[in-house]
Formats: sequence, structure tokens, C-alpha cells
Amino acid sequence: MALLNLGSEDPNLRSVAYNLLYALTTTFNLRIEGQLLETSGLCIPANNTIFIVSISKTLAANEHHLTLEFLEECITGFSKITIELKHLCLEYMTPWLPNLKRFCKRSDETKRYKLMVVLDKLINMTITEKQMYPSIQAKVWGNIGQVEDLIDCVLDSFTKTSVMGSGQPRTEVMADTVVALASANVKLVSAKVIERLCRILDKTCLSPTPTLEKHLMWDDIVILTRYLLMLSFNNCLDVATNLPALFHIITLLVSTGPLPLRASIHGLVINILHSLCTCSQLKFSDETQKVLHLGLIEFTLPKYYQMFGISKVKSAAVTAFRSSYRERPQGQNMDSMPLTALEAITDALLEIMEACMKDIPNCKWLEEWTKKTRIFALKENPALQPRAMVVFGCISKQTATILNHIIYLLKLLAGAVMAVKEPSSTSSLLLIESIVIALTRLQPLLPHKCHLLHKLLFWVAIAVLQLDEVSLYAAGLGLLEQNIHTLDAHGVFNNESPEQVLMAVREPLEEWHFKQMDHSVGLSFKFNFNFALVGHLLKGFRHPNNTTISRTIRILNMMLEIIAKHRNVDMFDVNVESVPYLAALLPVSEEVRSRCSIRRGTQHLNDILDMDNSVFVTLPMPKTSPKKARSPAHKATAAIAAAAMKPQRSLDSSLQRQPPCNSDKSPLKQHKSLDLPQPGTIRPPRSVETSPSSDNERRHRSERRTSGNVVVPHARTERKVSTPSENVLLNEEVLTDPPIQALLLTVMATLVRNLNEPESGILYEYLAEASQVFPQVFPIVHQLLDSKIVSVLKSCPNQATLCAVQSIIQNTLNSDECPQQQPKYLQSIGFGGLWRFSSQFAQMAQIRSNAELFVNFLEALIDQISPPDDRSSSSSRSSLRGAQNLTGASLSSSLSSLDTHHTRVDIDQLDLSSSLGAGRSRHCSANQVPKQRSMGSYTPQRRSALSAEDR
Repeated sequence: MALLNLGSEDPNLRSVAYNLLYALTTTFNLRIEGQLLETSGLCIPANNTIFIVSISKTLAANEHHLTLEFLEECITGFSKITIELKHLCLEYMTPWLPNLKRFCKRSDETKRYKLMVVLDKLINMTITEKQMYPSIQAKVWGNIGQVEDLIDCVLDSFTKTSVMGSGQPRTEVMADTVVALASANVKLVSAKVIERLCRILDKTCLSPTPTLEKHLMWDDIVILTRYLLMLSFNNCLDVATNLPALFHIITLLVSTGPLPLRASIHGLVINILHSLCTCSQLKFSDETQKVLHLGLIEFTLPKYYQMFGISKVKSAAVTAFRSSYRERPQGQNMDSMPLTALEAITDALLEIMEACMKDIPNCKWLEEWTKKTRIFALKENPALQPRAMVVFGCISKQTATILNHIIYLLKLLAGAVMAVKEPSSTSSLLLIESIVIALTRLQPLLPHKCHLLHKLLFWVAIAVLQLDEVSLYAAGLGLLEQNIHTLDAHGVFNNESPEQVLMAVREPLEEWHFKQMDHSVGLSFKFNFNFALVGHLLKGFRHPNNTTISRTIRILNMMLEIIAKHRNVDMFDVNVESVPYLAALLPVSEEVRSRCSIRRGTQHLNDILDMDNSVFVTLPMPKTSPKKARSPAHKATAAIAAAAMKPQRSLDSSLQRQPPCNSDKSPLKQHKSLDLPQPGTIRPPRSVETSPSSDNERRHRSERRTSGNVVVPHARTERKVSTPSENVLLNEEVLTDPPIQALLLTVMATLVRNLNEPESGILYEYLAEASQVFPQVFPIVHQLLDSKIVSVLKSCPNQATLCAVQSIIQNTLNSDECPQQQPKYLQSIGFGGLWRFSSQFAQMAQIRSNAELFVNFLEALIDQISPPDDRSSSSSRSSLRGAQNLTGASLSSSLSSLDTHHTRVDIDQLDLSSSLGAGRSRHCSANQVPKQRSMGSYTPQRRSALSAEDR
């Protein structure tokens, strides 16, 4: 009261206030050091602010115990005085603020409570006194920010006020106040806010929730993130010191929460880059400045708006200051962030950090960022662990411990896959995807001497694809591409084919794990490696993401290049190894279509079949010979033609005047197909068993060497470049093995079944030729083509496609070959799932059914690659788990307890480059496993037939 009235405009009141102040100091023995003396008639000028502030400083320095009471009285009367006196009050309040640190000790709860009351009143005064807002920010909070011991208490009060505040104004005032708090001590306040947010994020691991928005600390996280945005302008976050922590926070929170919060994270990134460009502490080269400027431009592009989850906003800066950023997005239907988007953002931030580190001697930024991320990657937290896992894989550069990291990630992967069997498996799927992405990014760091692990990671990628889940398939395909590229870069395929290299590492685990995994999807790698791999890749064409489709095409081309390099032939050379990949690329590669031609085009069909503008002609069906009843396949095909072509006209008079046929031959037998020449020049269809060129075929077979049941020709060094005229895709002289022919046709028919009409049109032309070249095998694909052929005949406007389909129907009707049932035949060679696996992605029930096989395989793999000291413990864990999960219907879980008895060699000493073909006998396909060792049941008749065949 005395100090306040010393600034009054009334001279008498100023004199009374002075005498009152003297009386107080004398009565209570306040140490004022002789500055006061009571005197009558003392003239005190109105402009005595300096005197009042000096008295306040002396009292604040000597009488600490009065601090709380003094400040409380100042705040209480602040709202009742004039504007002039309010400015005076702020002046003489300021010297007392540093004394507040004496009351913040947690040991004295009474004093601490009183301190929090004073801070709350200061905050309320800041919010309510709008006219004095700038002065309060500068005089009060600017000075409090200089006191290090007070920052935590102040931030506690700020956070509580923001959380409890009813509306945007209080929260925004607190965010502005943080900036004032940091104005006098940027390093201190920025470090406290960042540390506080990191600590809260870490605490979410103690009681994890599926998403961060559902956590009890969500409001605190949002508020502190808002504080970071306010501090990020003009380098108030001290980016030179805190850049690793800031990037860590950004990767954990990007595209999280409601739209304004997502825009706030985007704004935080922009402001950090701006601070790096304008920071006086850091001196960057012109090249680094260019990288920073490009980064500022890049992060404002629409693709990054999409990654940050703000693609629908016009201005991220405007959206960041909306009032709804604290809302929990439960009813806003916000999409979760794809991990691939996080991967791209992390790569962009890493590029910026590495560019800056080049100009800073002994910079430890990347090490700090990696350390912080690794902690979160190894902690169970569904909301943050997948993100941290992806970031760890992207930024990790240390090669010394990379082997241990990969082994540990494989163990985490096994646990995550097993968790898929639980009801709440969505977070587990996200974790699996993140681990696979991390393995993909870490594999290039794995030393070349760990060749066994490099090769086994190929089968890990295949196992991920077999889980048949849309997001996991994309991640597994990325791991597969990286693995093949890494192995090729190491020169693994220089002297051996991919089949020889990769099948060799399966041997220790083949009997108990890989057979069951192949059987579960119906694709036998041991029967035919290349067709099995293509069978897994065909599903990539069904993926909704164009990036995955492009990656599928790249892998197919990469395998063609590797096979061509190994065989010393042209990339598009048709051989038993390359033909699966060439067939898969037909609908998507113009170069493959031009380099791997068909013997005859379909253009001539237009001239033959375009009679009276008819797209289909109907031949009179002769009476069936009693000795050769028409097969169900013929009847089905004829029914298709009749159902689709009822309005079509019959054959014109020129064809109806054909010479009469032989008594034992029908007219259809005489004309094998309408796209063939006149009867005098017709070439009889070649049967695989009895071909007219059997001598040449036998001579050609003698030049081959076999691997399992697959015929693998020697490298044909005499022909380096294949031309379309000699490089025919459907070459019966090259593809002499009926199973190879059947698999090739099934791949083409599967593509027709799965792709749209414009994409699959060219395949009908190849299938039309296949119906002539392989008439004995072609009936296998009837069931796959039936519905598509009807659809084409009814609605396709493309004349070439119609001609090809018509040729397929006519050749099928003309064929006298005994049809083979497609499912049974493909199952007999281990490829019953070739067309089925490439269909739509499976539901969760199917994923859970494959999970146990995957886990058993991973446990055996980990035990094989682990150091000798770790194998005994791993073996006991695997055996225990196998015993617990043993059931009568499936032995796959118990087999993991036996895999530890295989011979194991240390990864640094094992050499698996021996030839696969040597000493390898023909083996039963995966679905031919005896009943007591398989997941399913098989008929005794099939097993007997297969056993006889093997013998």
C-alpha cells in the first residue's frame, strides 16, 4: 500500500505513504539501510518511480520471507487501480520475482503450495488484464524465465491452466507466455519444454494405449507441442542444441491428432528449417544452405501435405492456429498415417541433418537421434513403437552392432506375429509392418561375411508375403527387393542361379518348416523355384497401392536380369528359368511383348473371321463318335460359346461347302482352328509325349541338366541377343516339360482372371497360341478362363481380343486331348494355390492360420543364426513353446522343438555356395507330405500315386 500510494497524484497522500513506509520498516525491523527518515513537510515529486523501485529492490534483497505475501497483495489490488499505477506496480513487483525460487523445493509442501497459488494468480492476471498484456509478459514472465529453478513449476502451472481452461483464449495466452518466458533464456526454457515433452512421451509406455489420442496424457502432449510451435519461430528452440530431440518428437507425432495439430507439426518443421537457415550460431556452406532452402520448398509440396495428414487444407499456417487442435479425433474419422509416409519424412529430415553435420566438427546429432529412437523402438507401446521402429531403421548407421540388432528384430517379429492371433491384432499388424521396414533398411548395413543371414532374409520376406495381408505384403515386397538387390551387389548370383543359392539355405529347415509353409499357400519352391516366386509376386498386381505394383514389376525385371547374367544370355531370352517372369510381365511391359513374340499374330484372324461383320461363327456340331464321347470340358466350352453367341450368325456358304470329312473324323477334327491355313497345310498338334520332332527333342534334352524336377538348360553362350523372330515365348522345343507348360499357362490365365480387360487383352493372343502349341496341357486352365471368356465375348470392343478368344474356343472344341482337372493336377505338382494366392487379400482369420507356421520358422531361423552361446537358451525356449502348443490336428507347432537338432555352423564360417543340382533327388511337392507330418489330410489314393511316381 505504501509503495503504491507513493506514486499517487496527491502530494499529501504521497507524504503519508512515505511516513507509513518508514513506520513499517522501523516497527518490523525491516532492513532498509537508512534510506528512510520520517519528516514533516517533506515534498515528494510525482515522478518518483526510481525511488520506489530502489526501495522495493532493497526490501526484496533483504527480506525474502515477505515475497509471497507481498506479491499476493500486489496481484489482489492490481485490478482496482488505474493504468498508470498498474505500470508502477509491475515495476516494483519485478525485484521480488527471483525470490520465488526459495519456495519451489518439493521437501516443503506448504511453501510450494503457496508458490503455486501465487503463480496461478499471476497467470490469471495475465489472462484477464488485456490492456496490460504486453507489459505483464515482459515484466513478469520475462524475469521469471531467467530463474532456472522456477521453470518446472511455471510449466506445471501453464499446463494445468491450459488443460483446465475452458476454451481457446486461455490456452493461447499460455502458449504466448511461454515465448515471453523464453525471451530472456532461450537455452533454458527450450530445453525444459523439449525435455518435458520427451518425458511425457516416454511415460506413455508405462500404460500404453492403441493410439496416442486415447492416452490420459494426450492433453499434455498436445499443449507442449503447441508450446514448441510458438517457440520454434526465430530460433527460440535453440536448434543448434536440440535438433536431434526435435526431429525425434516430430517423427513420433507427425500426422497425429486433429487437423490443427497435424498442421502445427508441419509448421514446426518449417520453422526449424527456417531457424537453421537464419541461426547466427551455425555457419553453413553454400551447398548446405541450398539443401535447407530446397527442404523449405519441398515440405510445402502437396505430396508432403498428404504425408503430414493435411492434404485437405489450403494453408497449413492458418490451420495450425485453429481453436480445435486439442480435440480428440474420435469422431473426425482421421486416417492413420501409413508407415511408408513416415519413412519418406524421416529420409527427408535425415538428409537435412546429414547436410548440416558436414559443416559442424565432431557433431553428434545423428548419434543422439538414433539413441533416443532406439529406446522407443524397443519399448512395448502400440502407439509409438511402430513409428520408432521405422525411424530407427532409416537413421541407423552403425555397422558394429547391426547383426545383434537384426537378430533382436527377428525375435520381436516372431512375438508380433504370434500376437496377431489375439483379438486386438491391429496394432500387432502395424508393429509387424514396422519391423519388416526396419529390416529392409538395415540389411544393406549387414556385413558381407554374414552371407547366411543375407540369404535367409529372402525367406523371411517370402514368409511375410505368405501372411497375405495388404499392408504386410507391401512391406514384405520391399524387403524382398532390397534382399535380391543386396545379394546381387555382393556377387552371389555371378556363378550360381538364384534357385541354387537360395534353395541351399533351406536345406536345414526344409523338412520341418518350409514344406509346411509352401503347402499352406500351395506354391512349392522345391518343385519349381521360379514359378513359386512368380506365384507370390502376382499378388502384387492386385495391391491397391501403385507403388507396390511398380515394385512388383521391378522385382520381376531384376530377376530376369540376374538369370540372364548367370546364363550369359539376353535378358529376354526364353528359357525354363526366365519364362515365369516373362509371362508375368506380358501385360505390363511393352518391351517383353515386343521381344518375346508369338509365332503368329491375330491380325489374320480379322480377315478369316470377319465374315458378314460377325465376330463369332458357329460350326455345325457333328454327332459324337460312340468311341469318343465328348468330355465335360468340351461341353462346358460349347455351352459358353452358345450362351454368349446366340445372336451371332452361322458360318457362311463358303465354309459350309467344305469337302465331306472322313468317316472317323468330325469336321472339327479336320479344322483344328479357324486361324490355321487350309487343310492341306495344317500342321498337326504336337503332343508332349509323341512329337514329330522327337529326335530333336531328345537331343535337346540330352544337353540339359536337371535340378529336382525342373529342367534347367546350360547357359547358351552361342546366343547373346534374342530377336523376336527366334525368341518365341511359347516354344515347345524349349518348354518340353509338361509341368512347366501347365504352370506357364496357369500364370497367364491367372493374370487374365485378375486384371482388367485393357490390361489383359494381349494375354488372350498368347493363350490362343498356347491352345495350339500345348493342346494337351491347355485344358488345365479352362476353369480359370470360362467366366472371363464369356465377359469378353459379351462386352469387349477390341477386335484382336475377340479374335483371340474365338480362336481359344475353337481350338478347345477341336481338341481331342483328354482334359485334366486343373485343381488336382496343380496340387499334384505342389502348385494348387498358384491362382488362388494371387486373388484378393485374405481376411484376418487366414492370417492367423498362417501365423504359427511363420513363428515356428522364425524361431528355427533365429536359433540357426544366433551365436553359439545363445543357442542353448533359444533351443530350450523353442522346445518349451512347441510342447505347449502341440495339438492333434497340427504338428507344425511342435516341430519347432526339433529344429534345434540340426547341424549349425557359425555365420562367419558357413559357406553355402555349393551347387544345388548336385546330389539332389526328385522330391515330393509340399502337398505330398505324409499325413503324420502335414497340416492337412490327404487321400490314400493320392499318396499311393505320388509314391509310385517318386519311385
